Amino acid sequence: MTQVVVGQILNGIILGSLYGIIALGVTMTFGITGIVNFALGQFMMIGAYATWYFTDLARFPFPVAVALAVVISAVAGLLADQALFRFTRNNLVNGLLVSIGLISVTESVALLLFTTTPKNMDPVIAGSWTLGAITLPRMKVVAFLLLAAVIGLTWLGLSRAWLGRATRAYAQNPEAAMLMGVPTKLLQTGVVVYSCAIAGFGGALYACLFSLEPSLGGLFILKGVESAILAGVGNLLGALAGGVILGVTESVGSLYLPSAFRDAYGLVFLVAILLFRPAGLFGGQK
Repeated sequence: MTQVVVGQILNGIILGSLYGIIALGVTMTFGITGIVNFALGQFMMIGAYATWYFTDLARFPFPVAVALAVVISAVAGLLADQALFRFTRNNLVNGLLVSIGLISVTESVALLLFTTTPKNMDPVIAGSWTLGAITLPRMKVVAFLLLAAVIGLTWLGLSRAWLGRATRAYAQNPEAAMLMGVPTKLLQTGVVVYSCAIAGFGGALYACLFSLEPSLGGLFILKGVESAILAGVGNLLGALAGGVILGVTESVGSLYLPSAFRDAYGLVFLVAILLFRPAGLFGGQK
């Protein structure tokens, strides 16, 4: 039984890192543009299907397929921002309505192009590592390390680079940042595009691990928002921790409670945490 629990914890960590990459996009977009982009899960879906197409059908090398998937997700994010989201800056209700409409359109297009039949990629990194009685699939370990690296590098960039400092300054005081010469409109667009790009990167890694369905985006944006709130919106490294905590809670909870209610475990845990820490687990920490 112990081996099963450990296995579920590891699966939860891998799944939670995918939640974390969406939570990172959510917290960055909200902090800079004032909107919660509920369509981020759709850009993850775009990245996942693009990776599957370029790898299994076009027969491109996997790294090339991932790079193309990220570029496609970023371009899609740029088009969505210029056509839709730039008119909803700092307006949560309008941003929510635009996101819901975009979710419906992109999911319908995905259904038209790929149907409801699940798509599975050929193995990219086969085999596993064994630690005692625990087996670790190599692809899952690599996916977690890559996702953690992206979140860590994003945090470093926002902490150390000039562009990152300008972004944080704008989030704290937009008017002062504008007076200091920060190109605010370009900055807002850049944050949206980057958030969509990392969502596409998460989708590319998701495609290596799980079956693809057009509805996957809706699930992951819900989990990403939950993870961001759990960690405390605005805490970038906390996004990964919040995602991992949520993923582990769901995976372990499904061992002892009906799996049909799996999506409720994380939500109940989130509510319990917010009762004691309304700002989230890492809220207020820099």
